[in-house]
Amino acid sequence: MKPVYIENLLNLPIENRANYLLNSCTEGQWFDRKGIKIDLKDIVKSIIAFANAEGGAIAFGASNGVVAGIRNRKGIENDLPQAIYDYTRPPIKVMIDKVDIIATDGKKDQILFLTIPPSDMVHEDQCGKCFLRIGDETRELRHSDRLELEYNKGVRQYDGEIIKGSNTKDLDISLVERYASNIGAKSENYVDTLKARFLVDKYNRQTNACHLLFSQHPQDIFPQASIRITKFLSDERGTGSTLNIDANHDHRLDGNIPTLLRKSIEIVSKLVYKKKSLGPNGEFIFQDIIPHDVWLEGLVNAFIHRSYSMSGDYIHVELYPTRVEIISPGVFPGLARTTDLLKISRFARNPRIARVCTELRFGQELGEGIKRMVSEMRRIGYIDPIYIQTSGNVQLRLEALLRLDERLLRELPSKSESVLNVVRLHPNGIGTGEIMDLLDMTRPTVSLRLQRLEEKGLIIRHGKSATDPRAVWLIND
Repeated sequence: MKPVYIENLLNLPIENRANYLLNSCTEGQWFDRKGIKIDLKDIVKSIIAFANAEGGAIAFGASNGVVAGIRNRKGIENDLPQAIYDYTRPPIKVMIDKVDIIATDGKKDQILFLTIPPSDMVHEDQCGKCFLRIGDETRELRHSDRLELEYNKGVRQYDGEIIKGSNTKDLDISLVERYASNIGAKSENYVDTLKARFLVDKYNRQTNACHLLFSQHPQDIFPQASIRITKFLSDERGTGSTLNIDANHDHRLDGNIPTLLRKSIEIVSKLVYKKKSLGPNGEFIFQDIIPHDVWLEGLVNAFIHRSYSMSGDYIHVELYPTRVEIISPGVFPGLARTTDLLKISRFARNPRIARVCTELRFGQELGEGIKRMVSEMRRIGYIDPIYIQTSGNVQLRLEALLRLDERLLRELPSKSESVLNVVRLHPNGIGTGEIMDLLDMTRPTVSLRLQRLEEKGLIIRHGKSATDPRAVWLIND
């Protein structure tokens, strides 16, 4: 299947393609235009940036409101693939399509469409410079930013790096001994146990994982390794004077990971909103508005899989009357995609932390835990967990919203409920293009599902005309 931009272009008459390319294709995270006179080394920077980010497409031969085509750039069809091979390390595989078009001067011409897939490696140019696509910009990364990119892609493991000048004197010995007992360690020397799990090196220096897991005061090195738990009085967060925080229940916690997990679970268990329902014995009981096992799995995942190399932010747990939100620093680890939660592969950004937490009876691998959350939410008739990824964090939303009736779901195209849920999350409306980006779907795929949902009376379109490009979709109350 060709990329959506090329699909849309090819579906248009040739005389309409230039206008679509210049006015309907918005430069941003996944698309860019490049003029025909650009130095090939500069276009390679953009290719590297897209590959290091989420992939994307480049229209070569259109820029600054002008479609020049490629007829005046002799040899470009051979020179461009050669430049990509020569100037990218490791070489990036780029799909190049030629598209017929009417240039701005009225002559028939062609442009080159470059499609760059997201890579599971970190790429650089021939000078060792690394670039990343952020919004509509190609940015050169500093050393620290490049390291963070390598952690996110699993090229490096931050939790395994050694803390220079460290030793084992500040460790919580009782916690280490409990851990050793849990795994059945035979040695009476607790340091040997930590070495066996690659938490301490041969010189007794701690890894980042060891300090986060077993130090008495890990915030001396990792001030961001904490959590804030906040209860809100209504479903709207509010701002300024209308901020709806329950003043008696806004908690900031410090400590090592096992201690934080234990304290956090105790607090959330008390503060999470409850609903009154009929219990198995025929008596009414109070249950968490979001099932205990679901929010617990999300909370544990946040501690295990967050990015500890990112400074300046901590885990947030926000409790609302009809939902629970858990926000953790860092992007979704590896190349995992959240569009189909049941197909997410097992991956641990912090494998040492993940193993220790599992052996301490906290959590499971990422993919397995998410699948369990989905299964439990569906069991009680709620919509699937929703993951929203920004450039700096991952937000998990657990909503007490009922799924569509199974009979109605069978009448709709597959993934229609995913489209509906995205609209639900945007009470002020959301455009078709935004839905495409969030769900990684083509325009025809999204448009069909929006049309079917509208026919069922579930959503409505709000716009000035049938062709209004600023039209948005809203839930039909």
